[in-house]
Parts: sequence; structure tokens; C-alpha cells
Amino acid sequence: MLHFVSLSRRNGGKRIYFSFFIITTLLLSSISASGAGQTDQDGKNIISKVMAQATGNDLALKIHGSTEPTYTIYELFKPSRIVVDVANAEIKNSQNFTIPSDLGITLATKSIQDVTPNLTRFEFTLPHSYSFNTSQKENDIVIIIEGFNKSEQVTRVEQKQSIESQLPQVDPLKPTASKASVAGETTTGTAMKDTFNFSGYNKERITVDFYKIDLHNVFRLLREVSGLNIVVDQSVAGSLTLALNDVPWDFALDIILNLKDLQKEERFNTIVIHPKKKVFNWPERAEDNLSFEADEEIVVQESLIIQQQESVPPEIIEAKKLIAKGRKAEKKGNAETAVQLYEAALKKWPKNGRLANKIAAVYLVQLRQNAKGAYFADKALAVDNSNSSAALNAAIAYANMQDSRQAQQYFDQSISTKKPSSEALLSYAAFSEEQTRYDAAIRLLQKHDEIYGQNLNSMVAHARILDKMGEHESATEVYKTILLAGFRVPPDLKKFITGRMSLSQSM
Repeated sequence: MLHFVSLSRRNGGKRIYFSFFIITTLLLSSISASGAGQTDQDGKNIISKVMAQATGNDLALKIHGSTEPTYTIYELFKPSRIVVDVANAEIKNSQNFTIPSDLGITLATKSIQDVTPNLTRFEFTLPHSYSFNTSQKENDIVIIIEGFNKSEQVTRVEQKQSIESQLPQVDPLKPTASKASVAGETTTGTAMKDTFNFSGYNKERITVDFYKIDLHNVFRLLREVSGLNIVVDQSVAGSLTLALNDVPWDFALDIILNLKDLQKEERFNTIVIHPKKKVFNWPERAEDNLSFEADEEIVVQESLIIQQQESVPPEIIEAKKLIAKGRKAEKKGNAETAVQLYEAALKKWPKNGRLANKIAAVYLVQLRQNAKGAYFADKALAVDNSNSSAALNAAIAYANMQDSRQAQQYFDQSISTKKPSSEALLSYAAFSEEQTRYDAAIRLLQKHDEIYGQNLNSMVAHARILDKMGEHESATEVYKTILLAGFRVPPDLKKFITGRMSLSQSM
């Protein structure tokens, strides 16, 4: 029986694809003494060989076991991988796993014991994504990778361009372009997006094609897309066939719930799914005790000190009601209404520094109003001068307004804590680079890497600064390390790096 699932998601104007190819074969109910192989006493499928073999312009990967396998195959990206999960299997003689090193393919294996039946995972990492098909031949799982050419070389750029002209034009201190402004966004797509937004669906867009897929697997895929916790009641059962193209994931979820007579309960970062006839009760929390995390959405926290309602000043009670209304408006994407409600709450609760910093963040990030952002960040610092998040908001606001002196002062304050935030160090490094203080920028990046480890942003910034300092060979080595580090490198940056390395080899 063949099941096919494809899942893609939009990121900006580009589409990122995830594909899941699920092939399930029933195990033979019994194997005679003259069968295809010998199993161990527990009836396990003994995997004794993994091999790669060229077949014309294609490449065949084979996994050989002792009996007819039950397995799942799917494809993952960034880096490109083909993953094979074999049920009730065990590896024997892994030295017989022969994949020539010059193919550029690596194999990793893993035993997964927390599922029933247990799985043995074979993960093939490829140079990039290829079309492939799968089949089963007796006890072998065969994957045919189409058009695989091991002599494939990096294409050299046709024209030599200056290094700076090839760098992605991104200013870390300024907001990125909205999805609607990305080149290639069609008028029809924009109109459809506007229609969904008008209907209240504004989440990340996906394309799905489910064919007789177990509902629990569907919800697991939606969890990967949404990034939310999805809890499914154990009484939910059944399968689903559904095809939707370029829709918000929450729209797809609502369709599935309606088709299966289910409902959802959502709170914070968790969605609970259960039959409509069943009632779900959330754990009781003190919902009127609101607090803020810096630069993030307002969250409800349990109070450490339980206060009687009558002991709370009326102004604070009114402020909390306004905060709750502002939070709802912000979740609906109405930042202007939200910030007005937050400001009204701050007038009633002027000692709430976190609220003032929240207002600063909304003005900076969502409304792009730097002066307002700086004003409310200063208010937050007046309540608590050690609020490093408010100092960072003020620094970015003044940097955007080209007030270098003020920005420098607040950046220094934002990293004066024992463990500065990653955002503060990277933003300060970007500001120092813009001020041509390259040595200071590199020191900030090094401090970031000491605390948090290298990431794509810090490494790209380091390489870019080395280029500006004239240390081109050192910059090339950093770019090369980026490609080998396993980061999810955006296509435009990857194109630049490979072009940069080609230029370096030809110079």
C-alpha cells in the first residue's frame, strides 16, 4: 500500500519544501525454512549490507536485510537527506556498509527505542536535493537517485564582480522587507493572502497532499510547521485524504477539525485537539497576574505572591484589563490598537517597566517608529536602570535615527550584564561595523561565540568584516567553514559563497 504526503511552506516570497514519502509493506505472516534469509530468535530483520551502485546516469542505494522489511522513507532538507526507518530491525556487520567517499554521500545510523515497534534509522546526507524513487526487491530496500553525477563541479561565475556587490544587502539594524515586497510575489497570491487575512487566517502558508494518512501523523506535521505544542486526545482516530494549495496552516487545521468533527482549545503556545462532544479543562492559573518578557509577546505568569483582589489598587486592576485587551489586539495583528491600549495601561501603572519596554518593542518592530521606541525604552530604564533589553531597544532606535553618540551609550549599557544577550552582542557588532570600528566589531562577535557558540549570523558578519579589513584569504576560510558547518544557508547567501570561493581559486 502506497501513501504519499507532501508538505511545503512559504518563507517570504520563496517556498521551502518538505516531502514525506511513506511506503508501508506488511510483513509476511510466516517465513518458511527455505525463505529469503534467516532472522534472529526475536524475529528481527538483520541488516547486514548497505551499498551504493551506479546504474547509468542514476545511483542506486540498497539496504539489505534478512527478511522482507516494513519501512518508511522520507526526504528532509537543509541539508538534503533521505531518511529510511526500518521497523524491528538490527544492524549487523556495519563494516559491510560500502558507500564510496567520492560520491559525497554520508550515512548515519540510529536506533530509536521509544516507539513501537522499535526503528533503525538510516540517514543518507546528499550534496543537494535529487529526484528519487523507491522500491522493494525481496529483502532489499532500493532507492534510485536520478541524475546523480559524482563529478559534478561548482559552476564558476561568468563575470567577476566585486565582493561587496555580491553580498546580500541586509542591514541588521533595519527591518527586513515584508513578504508582499519580495520579488516574484504574484498579484493573485497577494490577493489570496489579503483574503485570508481578512478572514482572520494569517499564519505561515503551506501546501499539503494527504492520502489516507493517520490523523496523528497529520497533526505531527502541522506541529513542525507551526512550532506550537499540539496535544491530541487519545480517543481521536482515523485517517485523512486532503489536498490544499498555498493556504495558512491554521486554515488547513480548521478544515481538518471540521471534517473529523473535532475542536481545538488554544492557550499560550499549546493547542489541544479533542472530539466536539468532549470538554477540556485547562489547569487553573492566576490569569490576572500579567508580566512581560523582553521583546516577546505578553505572557500570563503565575504570581509568586498571592494577593487578595481587594488589596490590589483599582488603577492596577484597570491597567491589567487594558493589557489583556491589548494582547488580544496584538494577536490579531492590530499593533496600532494594541499599543494604544498598552499606553493607556501604562498611565494607570507607571511603575511597570516591562510594560514600557513592551510598548517600545511594538513601536520599533511592528510600527517602525524609532522616536517612540526610544521614548518608551527610556521610560522603562527610568523604572529599572538595569533593564538591558530596554537599553538594547533604545540603542537600536537611536542607531536607526543616526544618533551615534546616544546609540553607543545604550549599546554599552545593553552588554554591561554578566551574560549579555545574543541579540545585544550581534546588534552592537553590526553598529560598530557600520561605524568602521572593525576591531571592536570582531571582539563583540568573539564574545558572542564564547557565550553562545558560532551561528550563521555571527560567522557571516565575521567574514564580511574581514573582507572590509582587506583580509580576503581569512574571509574565504570563514565562508568555506559556513558551508561545512551544517547551517541552513539561504540560497542567495549560498550562491554568493560558492561564487566567492570560485573567484578565490581563479585569482
